[in-house]
Amino acid sequence: MDLQGINVLVDGYNLEMIQGTGIKTYGFTLVKALIALEANVDLLCSRYTNSYNSDLLLNEALFFDIQKSNSSNLEIKSIISAAIQGFYQAKEVQVSDFVIKRDADYIFEYLASSGKIFNISNCYRTANNLYKHFHLQTRVNIKKKIDIWHVTYPIPIKVNAARKITTIHDLIPLKLPYTTLDDKKCFFNLIKDAIKNSEIILTVSESTKNDILHCFDVNPDKIYVTYQPIIDNSHLVENHTTETKLKKYKLKNKQYILFVGTIEPKKNIGRLIDAYSGLDTDMQLVIVGKKGWLWEDEIGKLEAVFGKDFSREIKLLEYVEKKDLLYLYNGAFCFVFPSLYEGFGLPPLEAMSLGCPVVTSNVASLPEVCGNAALYVDPFDSDEIRLGIEKLINNPQIQNQLIEAGKERVKLFSMENYANKLYEAYTKVI
Repeated sequence: MDLQGINVLVDGYNLEMIQGTGIKTYGFTLVKALIALEANVDLLCSRYTNSYNSDLLLNEALFFDIQKSNSSNLEIKSIISAAIQGFYQAKEVQVSDFVIKRDADYIFEYLASSGKIFNISNCYRTANNLYKHFHLQTRVNIKKKIDIWHVTYPIPIKVNAARKITTIHDLIPLKLPYTTLDDKKCFFNLIKDAIKNSEIILTVSESTKNDILHCFDVNPDKIYVTYQPIIDNSHLVENHTTETKLKKYKLKNKQYILFVGTIEPKKNIGRLIDAYSGLDTDMQLVIVGKKGWLWEDEIGKLEAVFGKDFSREIKLLEYVEKKDLLYLYNGAFCFVFPSLYEGFGLPPLEAMSLGCPVVTSNVASLPEVCGNAALYVDPFDSDEIRLGIEKLINNPQIQNQLIEAGKERVKLFSMENYANKLYEAYTKVI
């Protein structure tokens, strides 16, 4: 069972972001699985560079410079140029071992020896604008035979004569329109055209598949559920060092409640804070996540509820290094994830893999993903969220049961199982 000899181009739309996202994690595991299946994997990136130099080292250094062009004139010129020419010519970027790789997840070590990076400055941004304003697909030419162009998000780009596979993670802008800033009409058309122009659609849950079938006219046989794998990092955590690692954040082992996710309306942190305020506990609530859209509405009430010195009760950690995050999961009393909607929901599985019991929402894909390894609550009811946490606090037996069930649950989402499902889907295309 392998994909030997198949040339797959994967988009770098989320992979090239410095800070992680759920879709970036998906892209990373997709590339790893394709490599394990012996496919030839390349990336199409959109890094901004002023020019391509003849000096390969300088060219590579410019590629890794994360500064982007903010020139609106340049963006307008790019859109006009793409509309007139009808295509982009991608250029290969050499990747050596000399330049320090800032993000190990970007699998540059593999690309330095086996795969290739193709780059077109701002191509994704330009393609999205071209589609939004003119409803045009952008064509990209690559001087290599590409069998499959796999996009990890609906992207209006066609590559060579490659067959397209699109992964659709969720329909949040359509299901919960008040929680996102997306242009809803553009998003709807993107999904509709992705279904039309792709050989198959991959989704990360049956929940998302059902949402797609409900909203769009599509043959169910065209949609494949591959779930999202979780990479087992438990071996990186040494239990006897957890307390020492937590001192960096002035936390004590099993003496805090943890949330991980972007601070935005969909994640429902406002109701989590309301739930926590009603708890009779000395444990802190630790919120790990970058500030997203309308973050003020979610955590703006902290001072009003807890006073100016709210950090005694609630600790906000906007960015945490990956290895430290593993210890935060491992050292938490429990992980609470009251999200209003998830296409998959990776954080609860990450918590389970590190021995942390989970309280999460009873909506969307979360019951499907977490199975019997979580306590479920109504995310729209802060009192029910509070009661779920209290149930764990007052019943150590349930806590231990969830820890053991969680360890078993994550086995279903192994890289091996994911690779098997991915192979089955790819064989329908190739």
